[in-house]
Amino acid sequence: MPRSKFERFLPWTGAIAGAAWIGQMFLFQTGDQDSPGTMTTAVIRDHLALNYAAIGCLVVMAIALVFFATALRSHLRAGEAGESTYSSIVSGGLLLVAAGLSQMVMWNWGLINGAADAKDDQALGILSFVGFFGFAGMGIGIATTFLGAGLAGLANAVLPRWFAILTLVLGVLSALGTAGIPPGGLVNYLLLPLWLIAAAIILARRQGEADLSLSLMGSVVS
Repeated sequence: MPRSKFERFLPWTGAIAGAAWIGQMFLFQTGDQDSPGTMTTAVIRDHLALNYAAIGCLVVMAIALVFFATALRSHLRAGEAGESTYSSIVSGGLLLVAAGLSQMVMWNWGLINGAADAKDDQALGILSFVGFFGFAGMGIGIATTFLGAGLAGLANAVLPRWFAILTLVLGVLSALGTAGIPPGGLVNYLLLPLWLIAAAIILARRQGEADLSLSLMGSVVS
């Protein structure tokens, strides 16, 4: 049965999520230095449009990841026999990441529409520490996704072997980073969008190859 346009689009939601994460990296303008405790109401209020756009990127990313969870689960499930262990783990991991993004949106609303809007630098100083490390809340979901996808790729050959091994290594580093052991935190923050974009391309290509194979088989049978 041929895939619908929506099914063919689903893998690319991973790339959309990755691009949104990169976007928020550059859009947020909250202080003169990129370190906790340095946010100021003046900088935030002077760059309100950019900060609102950055929050929008987080919202887009969270929604896109829920869609991508469906695409990735479907792809991994195709390589599983009578069970759906790895695909379910990966899907659950991406939903955890989306939940982590939701709390990032909450804290950033507190920063921008709460403390900064009230010009309360004392409250802003406290919230800035939570906001700066907000991405750590995604870490458990990221590690779960990487570990599950890496194991699925190795066990069922549903992903290129090199990508599966790399993903598994990133999963271990991500788990360590979430526990506060460097350099895992950089994996969570910097490499996540690159992994999402690469995974989207791999899924879209493999989906296209599978559709082409089915089309050729149908032509031969007919």
